[in-house]
Amino acid sequence: MRSRAIVLSSGWLLRWALLVALWLALTDSAKHAELAAGAVAAALGATLATALAPGLPVMPRHLRLATVGAALGRLVLDTGLLAGAVWARAAGKPVRGSFRAARFRHAADRRGRATVALAEGLGSVRPNRYVIAVDSERRLLLVHELRSTAEPLDPLGR
Repeated sequence: MRSRAIVLSSGWLLRWALLVALWLALTDSAKHAELAAGAVAAALGATLATALAPGLPVMPRHLRLATVGAALGRLVLDTGLLAGAVWARAAGKPVRGSFRAARFRHAADRRGRATVALAEGLGSVRPNRYVIAVDSERRLLLVHELRSTAEPLDPLGR
């Protein structure tokens, strides 16, 4: 029973700290009233999140710094690709997007859901690409691209 209480309190504290950090990033204020409001809002959010999903948050599989770095690097390159599409459209040329699907080889368990969320986030960072959905039953990743590319769709590279 004691270890369950430690897990619950650790999960709550971690969520609270992350929510306070988000509050500070969004408000960009060090006024005492703002800090107090952020602490209360974070406490409410952490309490609700812990009630809905007790325990510690789950880390996704295949989370590597190189994967995140590659996604951010593609952000710069895809901005150029998108600028080219805007230029072509302004010149009166049609720009055709495409829907693509690819195998998504990750489990649908609790850690797998965190991995799906990571794949959707990293896959949608790029201006040219948006992850529409991940079908865990069929293990498919559905993506829309403004300009079709031949690059692999799975942002986790597996």
